[in-house]
Amino acid sequence: MTIHIDNPEIEKFFITEFKSDVKKFSEFILTNLKKNKIQNTFHISPLSPEKHAYTLNYSIDENETSNPFKDIDDVATYSKKLRETAWR
Repeated sequence: MTIHIDNPEIEKFFITEFKSDVKKFSEFILTNLKKNKIQNTFHISPLSPEKHAYTLNYSIDENETSNPFKDIDDVATYSKKLRETAWR
């Protein structure tokens, strides 16, 4: 592994701390990456579909046969059924 460091202070730290001990260096990098990942995680709360859903209203000719969704009354139930019967 090769790392190019432009900062002399950081370079000196790595040279004196690890003294070509690759295992110790790798553990240091992995530990700090894990700490950084933990510090930078954030949580997003999901939106409730009941509160944020809405009905699309558009004019459709009831006699038109090209509408494949004319038999669907409840989108949530239809979606749930699709997920349950989907091929995995």
